[in-house]
Formats: sequence, C-alpha cells, structure tokens
Amino acid sequence: MRTLHRGFRSFRRNYTRNLILVVLLFICLTFSMSMLSVKLAADSQVAAVKETVGNYGEIKIDSDYLMAEFEARREQTEAERQAEARSMTAEEELENRVSMLVPEELTDEFSTDDYIKTYDKVLEARVSLPDVESSDVQQAFQMRDEMGSGPGGSSGGQNSFTFSGNTDGASASDFTTGAKKLVEGELFAYEDYQNANPVVVIEKNLAEENELGVGDSIEAEISGATGRDSTMELTVVGIYETVEAEDQGGGSGDQQAFNPAGSTFYAPVSVVQELNGTEGYLSLGSYYFDSVDDTAALKAAFKKDAGSDADKYQFATDLSDYQGIADPLLKARNTSVIGLLGALGACALIILLAMFIIVGGRTRELGILKAIGSTDRQVISQFAVEVLCICLVAIILAMGATALIGQTMGNWLLPETKATTAQSQSSGPGPQGMGMGPGSNRLYKEGSRFSINGSNQAEGAARLNVVYRGSMFAYGVLILVCLSLVGMAIPVLWIVRLRPARVLSME
Repeated sequence: MRTLHRGFRSFRRNYTRNLILVVLLFICLTFSMSMLSVKLAADSQVAAVKETVGNYGEIKIDSDYLMAEFEARREQTEAERQAEARSMTAEEELENRVSMLVPEELTDEFSTDDYIKTYDKVLEARVSLPDVESSDVQQAFQMRDEMGSGPGGSSGGQNSFTFSGNTDGASASDFTTGAKKLVEGELFAYEDYQNANPVVVIEKNLAEENELGVGDSIEAEISGATGRDSTMELTVVGIYETVEAEDQGGGSGDQQAFNPAGSTFYAPVSVVQELNGTEGYLSLGSYYFDSVDDTAALKAAFKKDAGSDADKYQFATDLSDYQGIADPLLKARNTSVIGLLGALGACALIILLAMFIIVGGRTRELGILKAIGSTDRQVISQFAVEVLCICLVAIILAMGATALIGQTMGNWLLPETKATTAQSQSSGPGPQGMGMGPGSNRLYKEGSRFSINGSNQAEGAARLNVVYRGSMFAYGVLILVCLSLVGMAIPVLWIVRLRPARVLSME
C-alpha cells in the first residue's frame, strides 16, 4: 500500500513533466483508437454485407453465346428466316424453341451442391390470351416483342403477354424487392408448382380494363399445340399493382403511363413451361448460397456439372455488387490497420524515451531507496504505478475523443465509390434487349424488368458507420496494459542493475 501511495504521489509531484507526456500519448492514442474504431466498423459492415450481397447466383445462357446467335440471325433476311421456319420438323422446332433456355436437369443437379441454401426455377415466355386486351403501355415495347422477347415465344401482338414463372409467387423477385405488391387475392404457392395448377396473378389496371377479378378464368393458348389441347384455362388467384406506377401516377391515365411491365402475368413455372411448350427447360436457375467466399468453389462445381456445355451456359453471381460495396470498406479497414500500428508504435517510442529521461534523472532517488532497504520489487512497483497513472489518464481522454471524431476519421478514410458493373450495365444487348432475360447482365433478384428504379435496387453507396462499440473498452484496456508494460522496460532494467553504494559514492 505504501508503494502505491509513493507511486501516486510521484505522479502528482512531477505535474508539468507528466502533463507533457500525457498530451503526447493522448494525441497518438486518439489517432490509434480512431483507427481501431474504423477497423471494427468496417469489419462489422463487411460481415453484414456478406449476409445479403455476394451470395446470389444464377445459371443462364452465356451472354457471349447469345450475342453470337443473335448476330447470326440478324444476318439472315426475313425471307430466309421464314423459309427456315417452314422447313422445320416438329423436333427441329422444339430444338429451336429451347435453344436459348437452360435444361432443368442441369439446374436441379447444381442445386444439390453443399453450398446452396435455396433454389428457384424461373421461366419467362410470351403467351397469347385471345380474350384479354393489352394496355397501351405494352405497345411501347413492341420493338422488344418483334425481336422475340420470350424464348420460343411468338412475336408481339395486342393479345400477347409476358408470363413470368417460378416455384413460389412469394419468392418472385418483383415481389421480394417491393417492385410489385399484392392488393387482392393471394400469390400462388409451391404446391401449385408441384401440381401444375393452372393459376395466375395479374396486374390491377389490366384486370380493371378487362373486367377480371379473383376467381375469374382466362383462356391461354399453348405454344405449338393444336386441336382440343391447344388451350389452357387459367384461374385468377391474385391481383398486384406496380409500386412505381402507384407512386408516380396522379390519376388512372397517368398511372397507366407509368406502368412498367404492368401486363406481366405471374404463374407457376410448371404452368409456364406447358404454355410455352418447353417442359424441362428454364430461363434460369436462381440460387442463394452461404457466402461470397464460396463463389470460386461454386463456379468450379458449375463447370464440372455443365461439362461440354460450359461455354453455352454461365453461372452469373452478384460478386460485382459485393465488390462495389465491400471494396471501399476493405480499403478503409486496411488503411486503418496501418494507421493503428503506426500510432501504437509512436506511443511505445514516446513512453520508452520518456521513461529513459525520467529514470535517468532520478538515479540518486533510486539509490537512496535501495540503500534504506527497499527491494527491487518495491521500487519497480512504485514506477509501475506512476507509468500506469500516466497511461490511464491518456487513454481515458483518448477514448472520449475517439467517440467524437471516429465518424470523421471513417469518412476521411473511406474512398469514393463508383457504380458497379451490375448497376451501370443493367441490361445487355441481344434478343432480350431489356430486363433480366438470358441476354441481360442484370440478375433476376434485382426485381422488375422495366422498373424505373430497377438499376438502383441492388446497392447504395457504401457508408462507413463508425459507432462506439463495447469492444472498444476491452481494446482500450489491452492497449493500456501493453503500454504500461513497454513503459516499465527501462525502469526494470535500470533498477535491477543499479548499485546503491556506487550511486552514493558519486555524491
């Protein structure tokens, strides 16, 4: 107890010297603690990003392959294309219809990989509904229809509509992203997909124009079928609205003008396959996996499963989305680690030099203490208390300052972000032209094909949120202990080697 008292009294007695030392340590510790808070914030946000971005992928037609096929078709004249279509056998016609689709067998096989968490099947096709009149907005995309929007589908027309099919209506990207919302009835369920129940969800304005409601029936033509089996009766089970249209349209007329993809029908993928005459084929297989860290392993597994068709199909992921968000955070973290190490090194150097000067100037005091019977342990403990007081005051002040300037340091370290490839190239050239189809660089999970805000859905600019965390206190204690131990290195060496008789003889 006496040793503690002497150490604390020595700390107060040398007020000016210790104040200078505290200020120097405070500056370095504030910088180091700020760097530490930035690192912890970046690590936390990167971990959060990994839970929602970078863990999605889909199997679809390779964009390069699709472009090559599209260019080859463009070189043909209309007469040549019609002559080719007339000369096709039924088998050749089916092969042509599925040439731009992915075999369901391949997507099923890939879904068994250990990394895969969820799996969905997606098919988009053009389907003719003889008794349903299209809204005017559909004609704005007449060019897309004439280019053959749906794989295997017919060219556009007043009664031709896009059908989007998957295994569960609630998991369709337009509804999960909020681009569309159900206003009446219900979405089809997984059981409807399993049993191929002929049910459909339609858009509100289209339903009103055609006087359709939940429970009504719609007749749809089956592509390639003839006779009594050429149509299918679909039951309306739900009605949805396009969120962008509701937000931006002032009245019914304006609402229709801002009604992107309003004429899309949603149905079980098994039903869309039958309507399109492409059973066993999909536009894409949609997957969520464990983490972005598994991307390389999954790409290798896909190449193995695809075999000789690996050049025709691709496993596209949202890795670019993850990189666009996480890279600035990772750069800020790496910079903060360098700053942290440099600041802690400066703290260690300051405390070592200071203690060298302090102990060197108190050689007579140390000699007298040892001469009157104080042991090395008692003298060292006295200096340990003094060093601890200096470091404790400095780190308490530094932790308080860090809470105030941590966010500023984070903003300073975070580099400017740029739009990712997935954002800047929301749709690619090719027969699909627009949207998320096989010829597009956009991913299915990004939502509505013609969403006004679709290109901005996947990510926002990364912002580093630096908050004071409970772990900061634990790290502060650890830094305090380490600095105190470093500061004691000089006193320990000096005191152990000091001989009282020699010191007193020099007086």
